[in-house]
Amino acid sequence: MTEVDRAAVVRLFSDVEALRRGLRLYPPSHPALQPARARVRERALALAGGSGVVTASFGPDRLFWAGEEIVLGPATPAARLAYLLFHLGLAAVHLSFPLAADGLVELTDRLATLHDPPGEADRAGLLGATAPAGVELVPFDLSGVQLLDSEDARGARGGRPVWAELARRLSRDGAFATAGRINQGELAPGAAAEALAAARDPETLFDHLFIQLAEIGRSGDLPGRPALLAEVREFFAELIRLLDPDRRVLAVVTGLRHLPLANPDDPWVAGELMLDAVERMLLTGVTVPEVVQRALHRMAAPLSEQPDGVPEDLAVRARHLLARLPAAAPEAGGPAPPEVSATAEPEGTPCGRELTAELGEERLRPHLVRLLQEAIMLWPDTAIAERAAVRLAEEFAAALDAGHLETAVRLAPLLGSIRNPAAHRAIAENGVPAAVRAFRTLEKRHHPDLTAALSALGEPALPAVLEALADEDSLAVRKRLLEVVARQGARALPYVQPLLDDPRWYVVRNAVFLLRRIGGPNVSGLLKSHVEGAPPKVLVELLKALVELQDPDWFKLLVQCMDSDDDSRRQVAIDVASRIRHPDVVGALVKRLQESIGGRLREASSLDLIRALGRLRDPAALGVLQEIVALKQWRYPFSLTQP
Repeated sequence: MTEVDRAAVVRLFSDVEALRRGLRLYPPSHPALQPARARVRERALALAGGSGVVTASFGPDRLFWAGEEIVLGPATPAARLAYLLFHLGLAAVHLSFPLAADGLVELTDRLATLHDPPGEADRAGLLGATAPAGVELVPFDLSGVQLLDSEDARGARGGRPVWAELARRLSRDGAFATAGRINQGELAPGAAAEALAAARDPETLFDHLFIQLAEIGRSGDLPGRPALLAEVREFFAELIRLLDPDRRVLAVVTGLRHLPLANPDDPWVAGELMLDAVERMLLTGVTVPEVVQRALHRMAAPLSEQPDGVPEDLAVRARHLLARLPAAAPEAGGPAPPEVSATAEPEGTPCGRELTAELGEERLRPHLVRLLQEAIMLWPDTAIAERAAVRLAEEFAAALDAGHLETAVRLAPLLGSIRNPAAHRAIAENGVPAAVRAFRTLEKRHHPDLTAALSALGEPALPAVLEALADEDSLAVRKRLLEVVARQGARALPYVQPLLDDPRWYVVRNAVFLLRRIGGPNVSGLLKSHVEGAPPKVLVELLKALVELQDPDWFKLLVQCMDSDDDSRRQVAIDVASRIRHPDVVGALVKRLQESIGGRLREASSLDLIRALGRLRDPAALGVLQEIVALKQWRYPFSLTQP
C-alpha cells in the first residue's frame, strides 16, 4: 500500500466521522449533510477501485486496512471513529464493494443515533440489527477468554505494576521497613497494613504512602492509565479492609487529601434536574417559565457553542423538550413585535445585547477554537477548512504569547494532524517562534508541557525547530528543542542529515547528537564519512555516536584519532576512550602509555592517558601504572601534573 492509498483511507474514515458528527448536530434537512453523504460514497468507490472485499480492523488507537496499519494522529476524526468502533465491540468490518459505498452511509446513519460514549445497549442494538448492504460487522470473539480468581494466575501474567512500582519507591527512600515484606517484587496491601499497625506515627506513614500512590496514579511511565487507577483503588480498598477501626478512619482522611477521587461530583447534575422538571411541567400542563425556556435553548445549542465537557445527551434531550413546548400565542390587542433587519447592529435587540455581554474575551476564544475545529472536520479540502487551519495556527501562537499553555497544549495535536500547506507555513512562521519565546518566559515547571506541545506539532514544525535550534543561545532551550526533534524519530532524518554539511560547527554537532539519538540503518555510515577533518567538538559527538550505534569500525576510528598528529584530536579521542569500558580500549590505552615511558611523562598526552586509565579503573592497567610509579624520575618532590 502506497502513501497515497494510506492518505485516502484516512480521508475516508475522516469523512465518515464528519458525517456522523453532522448527523448528531444538525437536522436531517440540513444542506451540508447531503454533500457529506456523497463525499463518503465517492471516497469509498475511489479507494476500492472496483469490486472486491476489503477488511478494516480496529484497536483502541489503531486502524488496519487490508491487513496494513494506518498511522493516525491522536486528535484526527479518523482516530475518533476507530476508537468508537472498537468500543462498540467491533473487531473488524468486511466491506464488499461496490455495495459497501451505500452501506457505509447507512452504517454512519446508525452510528449517529448511538450514545457517545456508547453503552452496552448501543452495542447490542448495532450488532443485533441487520447489517447494511455490502457491510459485515465482525464482533470480538470472547469464547477463548477465561475468568480466573487465582492470585497465581495474576502473577503469571506479570503481576500488578502499581504494587511493584510502590515496592520500588518505598524500598528506595527507606520510609517503610520493607525488609521481608516484598514478595516477587511487589508490596501487597497486607504487608503495608502490618507495617502501619506496628508504626508509632502512622499518620506520617499514611501521608507518605498515599503521596507515592497518587504520584504513581498520575505518572505516564506505566502503560494503561485506566488500569493503573483501578489498581490504585484496589490497593486502597484492600488496605482499608485490613486495618483496625482507628487506623481505617485515619487512612480514609489521609487518602482523601492525596488520592484522586474515582467519582467526583458531576457538574451537570443540575442540568439533568432542570430537564426532569421541564418534562414534569409538560406532562402536568404547567407553563414553563420564560427564564427556564431561555436556559433550555442554551442547553439545546450545538456543542461547538457550549463549554467543554458538556454531555451530548443533555443537548439532545433539551432539543426534544424544546420541540414539545407549545408555541406562544400573540396577546390580543397587543403591539406587534418589531421587525429586525438582517443588517441591524446586534446591540439594537435584546437578544443581541445579551449575546454581546456573554461573549467576553475569555468565552469568545474557546468558542472560536471549537468553531474552527468543527469547520475543519465538516468541510475538509475546502477554502473554509484551509482558512480555519491557518487561524488555529495563529491561535496557537497567540495562546503561547499570552501564557495560556493549556490552550496551546490542546491545540497542538490538532495542528499536527492537519495536512494543509498554508497551516504548515503559519506553524513555522508563528507557532514555533512563539514556543521558543515561551521557553524563556514560562516557569521551568511548564517546560515539559511546552516540549510536548511543540512535539505534537509533528513533522511540519521540524524545519522551523531546527532553524531555531541553530540560532538559540540558551543551553536549557537548546536541550528542549533537541528533545522535540528527537521525539519525531525517523521522520526527522531527512531534515537532520543535510545539516552535517553546514559550515557552522555547532549546527553539525547538534545534527550528530540527533542522529545518535534517532539511529537508523544508514546513519553510522553517514557519520563515519565526516570523521576526517571534523573539529574537536564535533569529533567528540561523532565518536560517541559510532560507539553507541555499535558501528563495526568504531574501534579502528578511535585508535586512528588517538594516534593523530593533531594534539586536539588525540586529546578528544583519549577523553572518549576513558568512558568506554571495553577490553580492547583499555589495551590500546595501556599500549600507548607503555610506549610513552621512554619519553617525557610530563607531556600532556602521557598525563591524559594516565587520567583515562584512572577513570576506567580496570585491573589490566595496574601493571603499567605501577611501573610508572617505580620510575626514578617520579621520586622527586614535584607535582605530578602540569602547573
